[in-house]
Amino acid sequence: DSHTPGLAFSLSHRDSRCANQRMPSGPLQMEGGARAEPFVSPARSRCHCTDMLCCLVFIVALLATVVLGAFGMKNGNPEALERFAHGRDSFGRLCGRDPGVTDFRLVYYTLPEGHPPVRNDSSTALDIRKELIPVCTTKCPKAAVGDEKKNSTRREVDLCPHDEVAAGHCAWYGGNATRLGFYCVDPHVFTSQISISINLQDLQAAGLRLLVAPAAAILLGFLFLGCVHQCGHVCIWLALLVAAVLPGALGGWIFYESSATAGGTHLPSWLNQLHPDTMRDVSYVLWGVSALVLLLACCFAATIRAVISVLKATSDFLTDVPSQMVQPVLVGLVQLAYLCGWMYLFVQVASVGVTEGNEKKCIEAGEMFCVQWESTTQRYGLVFLLLMLYWVVNYLHALSLYGTAYAVKAWYFAQNRSGIPEGGHTFCDCRLSLKAFCSGLCFHSGSLACGAFWIALARVGQLLLFWAQKKEGEASNSVTKCLRGCVNFLADCFARFIEMVSEHAYVEVALQGFGFCEAAGEAFSLAATMPGAFALVGRVAGAMRLMGTIVVVVGTLYICAMVLICFPPAGLNNAMAPLVASGVAAFVIAQVMLSPLSSIARACLHCYATERNAERATENLKNLINYHQRN
Repeated sequence: DSHTPGLAFSLSHRDSRCANQRMPSGPLQMEGGARAEPFVSPARSRCHCTDMLCCLVFIVALLATVVLGAFGMKNGNPEALERFAHGRDSFGRLCGRDPGVTDFRLVYYTLPEGHPPVRNDSSTALDIRKELIPVCTTKCPKAAVGDEKKNSTRREVDLCPHDEVAAGHCAWYGGNATRLGFYCVDPHVFTSQISISINLQDLQAAGLRLLVAPAAAILLGFLFLGCVHQCGHVCIWLALLVAAVLPGALGGWIFYESSATAGGTHLPSWLNQLHPDTMRDVSYVLWGVSALVLLLACCFAATIRAVISVLKATSDFLTDVPSQMVQPVLVGLVQLAYLCGWMYLFVQVASVGVTEGNEKKCIEAGEMFCVQWESTTQRYGLVFLLLMLYWVVNYLHALSLYGTAYAVKAWYFAQNRSGIPEGGHTFCDCRLSLKAFCSGLCFHSGSLACGAFWIALARVGQLLLFWAQKKEGEASNSVTKCLRGCVNFLADCFARFIEMVSEHAYVEVALQGFGFCEAAGEAFSLAATMPGAFALVGRVAGAMRLMGTIVVVVGTLYICAMVLICFPPAGLNNAMAPLVASGVAAFVIAQVMLSPLSSIARACLHCYATERNAERATENLKNLINYHQRN
């Protein structure tokens, strides 16, 4: 088989009726060249539901989310939240919505006609806000040269409703307003909103040019995966060589320059200021680092070769089962659909107890979105919704990891890896992914929900801890700062540990059909037999994923920058906001496209470790039989 990963033996027996029922290893070579029957683990039906209690709790939580959303729809006041999109004028009408102002969607804040000139800067913002009047309009006012020295003058009568014109409110005092959604904001008066306004305006100006970002990111992602397939093992050995040679070469340069005359070296200024003896000590340390890297590479050469073989198997898997590159995209679309529904429920629950505040007081305080909450009841519902957001998103991520491990198992133990009966041989052939999803949903939803719950709990705890610290304010002494830092560090370590355990447990759930806790224990057991490979595979795959993300993001930003330079859009103040949006889009696409690298490498390693343990068990059994035959 040209796509054999070279990690273990091939499988010659498989139960086609229930793939999770048995976990056989490859055929072993017996004495005299005769093949033994493939080793089969103790018979145990895996075609049953695992962690039923967790599954029931997850279903109840989903139903509670729906009930909470219905409560928000019944008792909430989402109309009040429209103030985040539409403002009211001096007569209390919602601009662009209420009768009489339906043609005037924008709202701006001005001084009455004939008002004496004001010094329009941030130092006088409070004095100006006390006299501002909200007016509906069709166009944001712009300042002309010399307007700041004149009284507030009337604008064109067709820009405002007739009653506002009659009341002398359709005027402008000479500032320069910037559009923020349906609000026209003077940056010197409403200083807290101006940066958002400018960024949104730049994004709107960039327009269709931003569509270049996802296309470029997808193309660069495929190019990087092709490079990993062709020369990934070369890159690993080259990285080790650079890690060993670079510190030594740098140490040699510093040692040579240490003997040069003062001021005649070519080293950076901060190194050039060191004493020659200190520079030579730095050289010795760098040489020691090089020697240590070379020593570790020699001592763990077998482990490094195993890691390279795992990554080669990962690349071969993506070649034989390209549909797995589409699977994260499908799961991502489902997550996006859930996020949209979740945001709708979030708005409904957040509107419970919300009312519109006093318009004049809000303007004086610099708050355009004049809303306030009369109770804290909705906070508990919002915390629960936040927990459910993390829980469901992590559950879908767990289902994706399970599907990947299921597909890797079907490929790894297949007699003909380029022709898996379950499908998945092309990008559009999703039969294998659908079968994996059905298996995970029908038999192991409880196990996947269990791991996702612990991850969600840890992450929400971190978020609440961060919110509590921000609300309490900056620590007043160094001891409190130190304690906060330690608590944050421990919380982050705990969350990362839970994520690591869960990701390995999902693989064992797919391979052997265990429940979550049993799968986590089996994963620890396998890691104990091959600690070096388990420690390196994830990190090397993560490094490759990080490298790919950097390539995709940097390349996308470069392409988008060239597009904005060669085809500059009208009304663009600064390219920073469009480039940031392009970078975020490229980062998300890179994470989706390159996420299979880590999950596939992890699953291949588990398959290899499982088969190797089966091989050892069969070898011990064979030795025992031979011993009894000789005696």
